[in-house]
Amino acid sequence: MSALEDLLQAAMTAPDERKGAALRVLRGEAVAREGDPPAARTGPLLVGMGAAAKLLGVSRATLWRLLSAGRIPKVELFPGSFRVRREDLENLAAGKLGMSGHVSRRGRWRKEGAKG
Repeated sequence: MSALEDLLQAAMTAPDERKGAALRVLRGEAVAREGDPPAARTGPLLVGMGAAAKLLGVSRATLWRLLSAGRIPKVELFPGSFRVRREDLENLAAGKLGMSGHVSRRGRWRKEGAKG
């Protein structure tokens, strides 16, 4: 059997989700493999404050409030130069950081549903 015949035979017998993945590979699209670290799939490991704010869809001031409240850890490359892990931003957006609540206007951490 030729390589083309092998390919066609495999395509005909594969489950639908495998067919979709094979089609993405043939089109040259990026395909994330199970077990790959998220950052390896999506770009740089660390992003600057402007890029981090843009990814979250918030202002830089709001991003700094999130950092100050401990909602997102920051990485200090050298004194005064900070970056944020892309994975932490993605986890915050997905609600996976294990924290609920928000920071009040006075900078105080409040639990969801708290009054005042």
